[in-house]
Amino acid sequence: MTLERKNAREAKQKIKDEEERLKNIEIDKQKKDEQRLNEEEHKLNYQNQKLEEIEQNIKNIEAERLREKEIKILKEADELREKEKQLRLKEQLEIEELKELRINDLNQRKTEEELQLKEEEIKLENLREQKIIQARILEEKRVKDEEERIKEWERKFDKEQIVKEEELIKKFNDQLIREKAESEKIIEFKKETVIEEKKEEILENEVKKEEDERY
Repeated sequence: MTLERKNAREAKQKIKDEEERLKNIEIDKQKKDEQRLNEEEHKLNYQNQKLEEIEQNIKNIEAERLREKEIKILKEADELREKEKQLRLKEQLEIEELKELRINDLNQRKTEEELQLKEEEIKLENLREQKIIQARILEEKRVKDEEERIKEWERKFDKEQIVKEEELIKKFNDQLIREKAESEKIIEFKKETVIEEKKEEILENEVKKEEDERY
């Protein structure tokens, strides 16, 4: 019984140690997952920041280009105003027509550039969404694979525990059989000892009786 209790305690301790190990593994896994998520969030924020910087740079470049064009137009207007003294009516009409054409051209280019920027923004947004979807799919697959590995380990562990329990039961039954056999031997030995003592007692009584009869 002492050996059985010792084995049972050892088995329970092994189970407790294994549970503690699994708990530590799960904690480590959660820490790694949290670290990975933080890294992914940092990367995404960094990408968004870069995109915003690119967009701002594009806007700054466009604003500078527009300012240069405006300066150029103003310079040309000044030159035209200098010539206006000689060809006031004719050149005035030409200036007005030129301004109108340039304004239309600027408006058209501005519209085209805005459309192009909008298309680029849409492409970038679609790309970000695709990356997010792909990352989510990969994460779901990883979680599913991890769960399957844990389930496989649990099945293997349960199978090993059943084998160990069957071995413990067999050892316990063998011990009971040995103890029973030893008990039977002890009882048989005691019976033989009692019979011998009874025989000696009867013999002594017979001898005493014969001696009494002689006297």
